[in-house]
Amino acid sequence: MSADDYLYLYIVYRKGFNYLSSLNLKPNLEQLQRSGFIKLGESPDQHEIQQAFIDLFTSDFDQMFAELVGLYPVKVETSTGIRVLHAIDPEAKSNRRTKTLYSKVVNQKKATHNHIMTCLKKQLLVQKDNLGYLQNLTTWVSQHTWEQYENLSEDDTRATTRPRITRSL
Repeated sequence: MSADDYLYLYIVYRKGFNYLSSLNLKPNLEQLQRSGFIKLGESPDQHEIQQAFIDLFTSDFDQMFAELVGLYPVKVETSTGIRVLHAIDPEAKSNRRTKTLYSKVVNQKKATHNHIMTCLKKQLLVQKDNLGYLQNLTTWVSQHTWEQYENLSEDDTRATTRPRITRSL
């Protein structure tokens, strides 16, 4: 997205239509519509800004953190029993450190949060049979573990039919 595109969308979103005539903006409206940022109308005051654009600069961090806590498994079963990975309540005292770390990582950017959630979904798909080895949520956030799953394609996340052999006798 170019600077002209962003500024045009922002002005239309804030309903500052009188600025459009005084600025020399050349937005690529067709590309913006294909990207899902705007729904074009007859004139700028009839354009509808879509949620994809609004998410670029607005966020509700508490909601983002709650989404992370909701998706990340609360507990896992290991060979020795049950291991708890985080508290269920996003506002729990035991989640404070994790919330502070996540706030620094996300930095109020919805797009960064969405990327992390996509990577977490890939990780859970890859490790669905070995969740016992999943890290504590605080460790997962502080070590940026989602980065290991950024470049996996859908083919890489499919379950294999035979177990991995680690040694031979």
